[in-house]
Amino acid sequence: MGNNYQGDERRKFFRYNYKKSLRYSVVSPAKDRDPISIFIDGVAKNLSASGILFTTDSAPQISSFLLLDLDYQTASVCEEIEDRALIVNNKLLGKVVRIEDNENGSWDVGVAFVTKSEQLVKEVKNLVR
Repeated sequence: MGNNYQGDERRKFFRYNYKKSLRYSVVSPAKDRDPISIFIDGVAKNLSASGILFTTDSAPQISSFLLLDLDYQTASVCEEIEDRALIVNNKLLGKVVRIEDNENGSWDVGVAFVTKSEQLVKEVKNLVR
């Protein structure tokens, strides 16, 4: 039996199945345009206090920052997410850490939530306000 997630033993938070639709937008530092692009649809696969895995037909760039619009308040890890993650305008801010081509026109995207304690918080907050 193969292991789809390398490094599972290093995970600090348990991942919960979370099959719900979401929307995401790429946050861009470009000064000549709106820092937030249009929202793109996706479907969540699993969720933890530290991140999310979702499927989409339009893959963002690795290391890009995303605003995630999803109903995390109904998730069993809601309180843990709110304690750790940076939430801007009721959306979670995350960084793309993994992208996998499903070879059917869709992509699996792994996102680590930006935590409230990270140094870049001030810079990113200014982009999305």
